[in-house]
Amino acid sequence: MAAVTPLIFEQNSIYIALLDRGDSYLFHWELYLATSTTEGVIFHATDDAKPGVWEYKRAPTNEMPELRRLVLALKIGSVEPALHNALSDRLATVPMTRFSQRFGEQLSCRVWLNEALFVLDDEGYVNLGKGPAEFEEEAKYLGMMNKSKNQRKVMRSRMCMS
Repeated sequence: MAAVTPLIFEQNSIYIALLDRGDSYLFHWELYLATSTTEGVIFHATDDAKPGVWEYKRAPTNEMPELRRLVLALKIGSVEPALHNALSDRLATVPMTRFSQRFGEQLSCRVWLNEALFVLDDEGYVNLGKGPAEFEEEAKYLGMMNKSKNQRKVMRSRMCMS
């Protein structure tokens, strides 16, 4: 395989990361906190161990800049270093209920991400200025564009306030 050009992330920034699932335009949705330009922490919900049984995962990583499955990293805000651990702890408590009352959908990685965005904005970890649905639509559109062009990009949301 050809070498992948590493993507550059802004330190202390939080991103919606869309990973290619290989079929059509379905993505795995994650939050990525870039603690440096090359390292960070991913936060997501997954049912990989047992389909339909969702669990929260958090993992430090240095793979994001060269991850081939990454279609889009959409910057949605900045997080002060002093809040990194508190943000991580708070994301671990986002409900993993089978049905999201707030969004009226069955739990998925995308719905969990929307729940997480709501909590982070509501509690002041980030200042989104818009609701999770607006960021979801923007990410979905840009992710589909990138996938159709076989591209990987780090982009700043048009709604990003920091």
